[in-house]
Amino acid sequence: MAGLWRSLSLDLYPMKQPVRLVRLNLHLRADHIARLTCLATAISGRKGRDTRLAEALELALVTGLTWSDADMLELLKSDLEAPYWRTLGSVVRSR
Repeated sequence: MAGLWRSLSLDLYPMKQPVRLVRLNLHLRADHIARLTCLATAISGRKGRDTRLAEALELALVTGLTWSDADMLELLKSDLEAPYWRTLGSVVRSR
């Protein structure tokens, strides 16, 4: 899996290329939104400016993605524990 991740990963050196922002519609749990909102508020206090929720989400993703895939998969809940993901229907991924 790590080899697959490396082949799919983007260039992790943002200073070499301009960062392109894209829009993304997400389905998130309410408690995750609340946690991201608290994180965005903390970021705002540290940076001294308004902060978008996406900036907090980016920080959470960057932090989480430093873990190995195997470690992250250990946190994965079964469909019985998290049935809300199955109710969304099929997944369409586009590039």
